[in-house]
Amino acid sequence: MDKSMKEVVEFRFACKHFDAAKKIEDGVLHELMDLTRLSPSSYGVQPWKFIVVTNEDLKKALAPACYNQPQIVEASCVVVMCARTDLAGDNGVLHHYVLKSKADLGYSDEESVSFGNMLSTSLLSKSSEELKAWAQKQVYLAGMELMLVAAEKGIDSCPMEGFEAAKVSEVLGLAKDIIPTLIVPLGYRNMEQPKKTRFDFDVVVEERK
Repeated sequence: MDKSMKEVVEFRFACKHFDAAKKIEDGVLHELMDLTRLSPSSYGVQPWKFIVVTNEDLKKALAPACYNQPQIVEASCVVVMCARTDLAGDNGVLHHYVLKSKADLGYSDEESVSFGNMLSTSLLSKSSEELKAWAQKQVYLAGMELMLVAAEKGIDSCPMEGFEAAKVSEVLGLAKDIIPTLIVPLGYRNMEQPKKTRFDFDVVVEERK
């Protein structure tokens, strides 16, 4: 579906009710997540994990952790977007990212070591709470990308912070360093799109020429 960026942005809204009978095709869902994978992140580190829930029983199990909001069970799928804080160590995100960067970008051994040291100095000096906050900021970038690429294909979404992260983790069996940060149900609307209200341009944009 070819849409201008203006059409994509105007199509997207926080859809509260989905047509439970209408499902996203597997190939389309795979494409959405593949494009989301390309989202920007600080230093390009990608401290995230995206869990795509299509199983109906698992969606029902998630619902109480999301205050039984209807979009969890009505949507075709629920994407639980998690921040990763397991950056350090030989099996941490940074080590694997440095190795991947070396392979993909052709870094020399010296460049690779220098890059790894820079990342470690910048990120591993943070407190656990600072690191969590940093990682979660990156997840929100990916969340917006997911909603926009979905809208381009005529697929609705609803960004949700209204959930109990510990209970979501328990239902999904997540490790403690995989932190549910944003939940995005995806599917097809079963409601009229409401009017949006936004502050005027001059209220939010200050130009300094």
